[in-house]
Amino acid sequence: MHACLHAFDGDVHGCAPLWPHWDCFVSPGITQEDAIVPKDSPLFLTDSAKTCLKHTYLQNDPRPTMRALGRLDYTLADIAAPIFRQLIAARTSYANRKLQVLDLGCAWGIGAALLRFPLSFATVQARYTAREMQALEPIEVEELDRLYYAAWPRDGHRYLGVDGREAAVSYAHRVGTVDCGITADLERADPDDALAAEILRTDIIVATGRIGVRSAVRLAQAARRDDPPWIAMFMNRATPGDELAAALEPLGLVTERFDGGSFVQRRFESAAEKDRALAVLQGRDLDPAGKEADGWLHADLYVARPAPIAAAIPLHRMVSVASGAIGLRPLRLPRSA
Repeated sequence: MHACLHAFDGDVHGCAPLWPHWDCFVSPGITQEDAIVPKDSPLFLTDSAKTCLKHTYLQNDPRPTMRALGRLDYTLADIAAPIFRQLIAARTSYANRKLQVLDLGCAWGIGAALLRFPLSFATVQARYTAREMQALEPIEVEELDRLYYAAWPRDGHRYLGVDGREAAVSYAHRVGTVDCGITADLERADPDDALAAEILRTDIIVATGRIGVRSAVRLAQAARRDDPPWIAMFMNRATPGDELAAALEPLGLVTERFDGGSFVQRRFESAAEKDRALAVLQGRDLDPAGKEADGWLHADLYVARPAPIAAAIPLHRMVSVASGAIGLRPLRLPRSA
């Protein structure tokens, strides 16, 4: 599915028995194979929890997803947005023009909305989980979203959303959180001509979830060589970045891990998930003290920039972190909504 604007312009099956207290639902006819978790999903969730979360992206609007993330006290989007904005500003200073920003794994376009509008994830989540919103039909939520996002001033950049979940990325385009929405899974297939053309025009790629090695290879093959896009992503601490760096090296990009600290992603869904994460971290000789050991999944920031820029300006001078690193705990949201 390709949906682009002009540039700059029956029965349901509850998941609750699999994952208590979650209110996500599976549409009729969806099989376990359909519920394969995309590459940017949480690494340590149980299969049933992954399936339940994935099903929220198959619904008609973001409300089930936002309720689900709220129950995990997900906070990374609010931490990532100001960091991405700093990198977009730096990339803009080099380009001396407005940019094309590719949000990889954009889902409902909430991440892009936090970049282009003066919004926070907490504000958006509170809106979608408000009691008054729950009785509305999906078409009513979509119309309200279209008006809501249209009312905010924009930053002037063009936002391209790419995601393998068609319902979500199509919704993002229709309500205006992205200017162009393309359904694609670069872990499974090469970009088609339309997406390849968009990648060629892209100046910076952002992702709050892991960019898989196959995706990185395909992005590198499609991107321009003379002025390659910068790439910024948050990856689970248990995921090494060596293979990603090697995949992006042919573009002349140097991939660095931000050494100023790790970033709170969300709390663990269960004790079993925490145990799995601690085992993997131990295998990599990573210390979970004050982080995963305290019940919070952490992510590292990786940024890929052209070698001359990376050599001239250290990453810590380009990215200033005011909150979210190491020990910050998100506020617990009320669960009455």
